[in-house]
Amino acid sequence: MRRITRISAISAAALLAAAGFSATTASAAPQAQWTVSNPAANDAFTATNVAAANAVLTNVTTGATITCSVYAASGTAVDGVYASGAGLATIGSATFGTSTTKCNGPLGSKWVSQSVQPMKLNGVSYGSGVTKGTLTGIKVTLTGTSLLGTCNATIEGSANTGTYTNASGVLEIVPDATPALTVTSASGSCAGLIKTGDKAKFGAKYQVTPIITVTSP
Repeated sequence: MRRITRISAISAAALLAAAGFSATTASAAPQAQWTVSNPAANDAFTATNVAAANAVLTNVTTGATITCSVYAASGTAVDGVYASGAGLATIGSATFGTSTTKCNGPLGSKWVSQSVQPMKLNGVSYGSGVTKGTLTGIKVTLTGTSLLGTCNATIEGSANTGTYTNASGVLEIVPDATPALTVTSASGSCAGLIKTGDKAKFGAKYQVTPIITVTSP
């Protein structure tokens, strides 16, 4: 009986090993598999500012801030299963401020901004309906006007602290503790508020429509 039991145990262990399990599998992290479900037939989505939630761009080097009460984005999140959290959604276009509602900056300056290339939303971890992730491939242009004239700048990099909540459809970008955005060009009448090489961070809160569901084992 003991021999039969031992043989059965060995056989079971062999089957588990063949299936890709090991003695440490139960305590190991789950495979990096993600699922995206978008109700839109064309896999598109739009995103607008959550009421009373300003977008804030902070120049960490100079301390200057630009605050936007109106901002929006649009892109695609394609239904399917992803082998990793990279590129779960693409933001094709993003704007900050409009011609009628511009963003507010230092010294009474007014600003508008827009993206110039697609950005990727990436999942890093998941739990209880909330995805933590990053926004990469950021490249935006800034145009500011003041009594001194016009300032033009470009900012590139990533935002590495973000969350997306399935229940509410809210995408929140939290300003990074370690800034990962860099001013790659600045010209015109910028009054020293923004210059090439400055480091920056960004925060905003978007309502995504339709509500997309993102999960990971």
